[in-house]
Amino acid sequence: MNRTEMIQRLASEPFDLLVVGGGITGAGVAREAALRGLKVGLVEANDFAYATSSRSTKLIHGGLRYLKNFEFRLVRESVVERQNLLFMAPHLVKATEFLFPVYEGDPDPLWMLHVGLTLYDWFAGRTNPIPHRMLKPGPLREREPWLRADRLQGGALYADCRTDDGRLTLEVIQSAAAHGAAVANYVKLTGFRKDGRGQIVGATVADQLSGEAFDVRASRVVAAAGPWADAVRRLDDPGAPSILRLTKGVHLVVPHRRLPIRHAVVMRGRDGRMMFAVPSGDCTYIGTTDTDHHGDPAAYSIARADVDYVVDAARRLFPEAGLSEEDIIAGWSGFRPLLKPENEANPSATSRDYKLFRTDSGLVTVGGGKLTAFRAMASHIVDDVFPATRSEAHLAASTALLPGAQGKLPDEQQKRRLAGEIGTAGSLIDRLADRYGTALAQVADEARAVSAPDPELRWRLAQARHAVKAEMAVHLLDVVQRRTDLMLFTPHNGRPYLPALADEMGALLGWSEAQKQAEIAATERELDAMFAWKRENGATAAV
Repeated sequence: MNRTEMIQRLASEPFDLLVVGGGITGAGVAREAALRGLKVGLVEANDFAYATSSRSTKLIHGGLRYLKNFEFRLVRESVVERQNLLFMAPHLVKATEFLFPVYEGDPDPLWMLHVGLTLYDWFAGRTNPIPHRMLKPGPLREREPWLRADRLQGGALYADCRTDDGRLTLEVIQSAAAHGAAVANYVKLTGFRKDGRGQIVGATVADQLSGEAFDVRASRVVAAAGPWADAVRRLDDPGAPSILRLTKGVHLVVPHRRLPIRHAVVMRGRDGRMMFAVPSGDCTYIGTTDTDHHGDPAAYSIARADVDYVVDAARRLFPEAGLSEEDIIAGWSGFRPLLKPENEANPSATSRDYKLFRTDSGLVTVGGGKLTAFRAMASHIVDDVFPATRSEAHLAASTALLPGAQGKLPDEQQKRRLAGEIGTAGSLIDRLADRYGTALAQVADEARAVSAPDPELRWRLAQARHAVKAEMAVHLLDVVQRRTDLMLFTPHNGRPYLPALADEMGALLGWSEAQKQAEIAATERELDAMFAWKRENGATAAV
């Protein structure tokens, strides 16, 4: 993952495939193609997992609610892939108990929930970690005492998984690179190279750090640009019709002590939409919204209406918690690049499936898709673009362990030893072990190389060093927002550590004092933007 070497390779080598986009879909396609022996390049205009792939609900799930839309193939594929990912990345993908309470007047009665979960279990087969159980109101509230009792009819306990979506994407990128792919972040597509017949034979790109432009030669180009899919298509064909419907999802984070749930819990908005409350270490996050977005795909924001909608749902389901906007310590928003429907259906009813779109010049664009099914999607896409590589023999390689799962995962003895040697509470060590898996030993080596008055800061400096050396982090925000949990899952959002982190990264990357201050300022602007909704006048109800 040496960026300088990767840039040199992209500029000089011919590739069978160039992937545009470093989210989970592009990462998956690059990995799958590299596993099949193809020469692969990948460019990402921002950081890896910058957009949708680090801004999801952070679940690996079948999508129980898609059964209502009769998307049985999508749900079955997602459940099968959930089981694959439990094997491929056991440090990142964790089987989790979900509770689904049903109240009088809810859109899904108990009998319908039971039928749906029976299908869910059947799709998972014998590998299902937790077969579902239907529960009466009493046992349901014994498991989650803070659930509202009024009009509770019962519910279900079932299994799905949680993950760190941005980290999962990064490990898939690392796996692609380990199998020979040339991958680089902050390299922006600016145009396509075409031969005399008008067929795409590569792309012109710009290194966002150096400002230098260069050409990448490639026999085929696949655009997996998420919310930017329409923009990429129009670089090839300015008249290309839109293929996307962008919908915004907002999540909010509160301290776990303010919403001390033991399970992930299904919530509902006043409009009946399903949402989740998910415990995550010392925090609980709640969401998500699902509203149309018609503007800039980079215009991420949390509006007061979004906050009102999500907090209202949590207050109605957990009235004794008494949550308010004052409890919110972080939040994130992202855009789902859904396939544009033929009619203006409710956003939540719009399919989460994917489709390939081709232009006359040979550009292949991916629209839609789900985080959970990225590996299966990638396999289908490479089958389609390179049919000669199609083979059942590739399935074993495709479902092999991701980098952080290769070797013996950290056990309790190793974690306690590191906590004693380097310092800090066990809870942080547990989170680091879940994030890095077998790479925790490398992060610990970095921790031994630094000193800090605060043991937690020592680990954070080690994370920053590891992110620069092994994970292609080039900006302070890359570390605070995506390579660590500082921005979203700490009460201080990482603010007290910014100067020290900038010093450590600057020493490795050769930043001047002015550059360090610019990096700190850019990160502080992003942190402030999380709470811009507090400056809105008045409150409006989200629809």
